[in-house]
Amino acid sequence: MLTPELHSDAQSIVDPKQFIKFLKGNPDHSEKIDMPMSYVNSLANKIKTLSPIKSLSKVSYISGDRLDVVIDSENSEDSGWVTDEVIKFEDISSVSKVSIHLHQLFTKPRVTHSLLEDESSSVEDFIQEKITTHMAALENKAFLYGDGLSQPKGILSYDISTEGPKNRSIEGVIGGSPGKIKTEKLFELMEKLNSKYLGGASWIMSRNVASYIRTLKDETNGKFLWQNSIAHGIPDTLLGYPVVICDDMSKITEAKAVVLFANLYEGYHIAEKPNISILKDPYNAKPFIEFYATKRVGGDIVNFNAIKALVLK
Repeated sequence: MLTPELHSDAQSIVDPKQFIKFLKGNPDHSEKIDMPMSYVNSLANKIKTLSPIKSLSKVSYISGDRLDVVIDSENSEDSGWVTDEVIKFEDISSVSKVSIHLHQLFTKPRVTHSLLEDESSSVEDFIQEKITTHMAALENKAFLYGDGLSQPKGILSYDISTEGPKNRSIEGVIGGSPGKIKTEKLFELMEKLNSKYLGGASWIMSRNVASYIRTLKDETNGKFLWQNSIAHGIPDTLLGYPVVICDDMSKITEAKAVVLFANLYEGYHIAEKPNISILKDPYNAKPFIEFYATKRVGGDIVNFNAIKALVLK
């Protein structure tokens, strides 16, 4: 899924030609500039393809430093059919919200003087590529393990309850011990997710865990649980649901959460500002020119019911 076109006041100030002139300008003069929005749009789409968690989650672009998400109550009394009976205010459940705070993410790509001075070189493409790969890697790891203080609040930074649902905890299943996953536990984990979330559900695991699960068979019919894709661009499936490879997830040998079965579009919300600022620093990384690129991004779970985890103990 492509990122929708982003818009910012910077679009009316910085155009691509001005940006390239800034990159290749006087190397002895420090400056700061916002990346043109045409570049930011391209970069945002590339980051989504490199960040499995971001590609599955809901992303909102905001101008402030915080996004307040209202959490809909799942109380059956909060919806229904209108009757002649008067509904009292106290009969309606109180709403809650999650505040997603933005944090500053930075990366410092470096280039040589010769690259900047070469008229035929595309230094802007080189810097975009470096920013994309570095930010995508940092974001994805934070969306899983971030502490919520200096970075997004990660999914697996929350407690995992293997004894039934608990408030602000991810419901989980003990799937076996390090090095071994029991086949029936994958079925059990899948059954934990409410049917209304199954439409957008995916399995999320590392390549290491995927290699193990590929060998598992259904004990009732002897067929493999894993089904390989029949076409490029279509993901493999496990028990009928797509598998997303995320190598920031734990390995099969670790006593941790090794598999998520989740609808992250419903469960995890990412907020960020739609601009990237770049500062040129010719002094602190000599003989190179350093470009200090920053953006503001945050994330948090907004629906624990849409996320389930398989834990090895």
